[in-house]
Amino acid sequence: MLDHSDLQDANKATIRTYHTRLWGEGDLSAIPVYWDPDAMVHMTDFDGTGVDVVHEDAERYFNAFRDVTTTIHALLAEGDRVALHWSTLGTHVGPYGDIPATGKQITMAGIDILTLKDGKIVACASMWDGLSVFEQMGVLKIG
Repeated sequence: MLDHSDLQDANKATIRTYHTRLWGEGDLSAIPVYWDPDAMVHMTDFDGTGVDVVHEDAERYFNAFRDVTTTIHALLAEGDRVALHWSTLGTHVGPYGDIPATGKQITMAGIDILTLKDGKIVACASMWDGLSVFEQMGVLKIG
């Protein structure tokens, strides 16, 4: 059995691998591997149960952006939770919601707080800076 520190390290490693596979490599098959099908997900514009919500969000993103890179800025663990500070950079080549392709390089940044049980994500609260994204796309002026 893992002690508390080992469990936190294992959970961080799980999230690092999952995030890299999905958002860095565009591997949608990572979703059912790392998510419990009944996981509760609360993210900007999406709420529901794990696999479907995450898959819909990832498909929307990858249909709109190409040449995607992702950066993990921080992974912090406490108990069964992992906080992930991330950013992605991609070229906006397809519709993103109601916004047609702009051809611009867009950076998204956010923080996910993920709860794991037995190596699977069972809950997620995800917040990302949508205002910055829409400003970069030229559909919103801030300031």
